[in-house]
Amino acid sequence: MVAYAQNPTQSHNYLLKIDTPVLPTGLVLVGDVPQVTITAIGTLDHLSHFDAQLRANPGMLHISGNFAGTKVGKNDVPIHVNNSDPTITIVAPSSVTVTIDEKGTATLAVSIERVKSLPPGFHEQATATTVTPPSVSVDGPKSQLTGIQAVVLVEMDSLGAPGPTQPFSVVLWDANKKPVTKSMTVTPAQVTVKMVIQADAITVTKGVGWTLTGQPAACYHLVNAQIAPLEVQATGLQNTLSGLVLLATDPVDITGAKADVVKTVTIRPPAGVEVNQKTAQVHVFIAPISGASPCP
Repeated sequence: MVAYAQNPTQSHNYLLKIDTPVLPTGLVLVGDVPQVTITAIGTLDHLSHFDAQLRANPGMLHISGNFAGTKVGKNDVPIHVNNSDPTITIVAPSSVTVTIDEKGTATLAVSIERVKSLPPGFHEQATATTVTPPSVSVDGPKSQLTGIQAVVLVEMDSLGAPGPTQPFSVVLWDANKKPVTKSMTVTPAQVTVKMVIQADAITVTKGVGWTLTGQPAACYHLVNAQIAPLEVQATGLQNTLSGLVLLATDPVDITGAKADVVKTVTIRPPAGVEVNQKTAQVHVFIAPISGASPCP
């Protein structure tokens, strides 16, 4: 007891991941290789030094497995712990159990999983949404390829007009929309999603304007002009309508007029704006100039 009081034998446990396995051609792992708990035994001084070295160089202690003889199904794979410190004794299991399957390949169309909703006042023009490339190739355990789907997750609440054109990582889901195991590989790992986001249309009341061209006949003048209706309902994007004071109409020509001119004109809203009435009537009042002389 006195001999061990200053430098007793101790043990530390470590959870280690097995080195990347090399399997026979045509076979793949189902799931991940389980991590292994090993025990390092040594004197207090040696174990403290071992811990310090391991923190500085984690690769000095690692586990490799012999996957050369594995077959489809469950396999007990022999493992070996590599330890470069002769003062430390390593206690570890002799094998780990893994499941092996044939390697399979599937081509999957990529779908968009929309997370949350667009901000109020915007909508997606779904017919313009594209995914490039539209499909990906998936390699993995043959028994697990049935029913999986390739999706990209798009956070809609952060989008606005005109919409994104950017790469997204492809995620693999099972039939219950749960992520599948890491033993599958997607090629390409990213696809480009293009979305067209537009502001919602609004309907507001807008005045109808009129324009005149030409001059009345000599000794006649313009007394007044009226248009009916004075206002119509205009529907379009808010940004467009907010800068629109009056809706334009076809001009009315009063050249040489000696009497009132009444004409039906077409309302000409800007691109992207619809109106509930397509035409308006302009009444231009023409009268003789009192006391004008000489007049024909």
